[in-house]
Amino acid sequence: MENIFKGVHYKTIPYKLNPINGYYEKQNFNPDFKKLPCDLKIEKSVKDFLINQGANDILRGRVKNGKYNFFTGLIPINNCKGIYFGNLCEFIKGQKKISLLIVEVSENYEELTVYFFNHYYKENRNERITFVIQFIESNINQFLSTKND
Repeated sequence: MENIFKGVHYKTIPYKLNPINGYYEKQNFNPDFKKLPCDLKIEKSVKDFLINQGANDILRGRVKNGKYNFFTGLIPINNCKGIYFGNLCEFIKGQKKISLLIVEVSENYEELTVYFFNHYYKENRNERITFVIQFIESNINQFLSTKND
């Protein structure tokens, strides 16, 4: 589903945990949107550079040809349990494009929702965090309803 926040388009991509393999599986979403894989997994970060940025966890796709098909650090938002932000970096015609991701994990860890802001990113970390908090505050009823389901 595509929406707009502060003039910026974003997609909401829901996932559900498959308890057998530990991956979150994409639910009822447009298959043409290929920037996020069908399967995602949350794991503890082992890379110092991520941990130093506050990303004690990572969100990753499956391994293909020895590499993850998707990868981002998950940086928690203070006082917002289960809400993280990360990014997707890609190169299009030689130009670096970064997209902001806001990730919501349900209290029981059975659902994961990614809010994907395609090619929208604030380089300044404080501005990025402010944007994420404003997004959460403007959608608080949606966030609370998913926490209580």
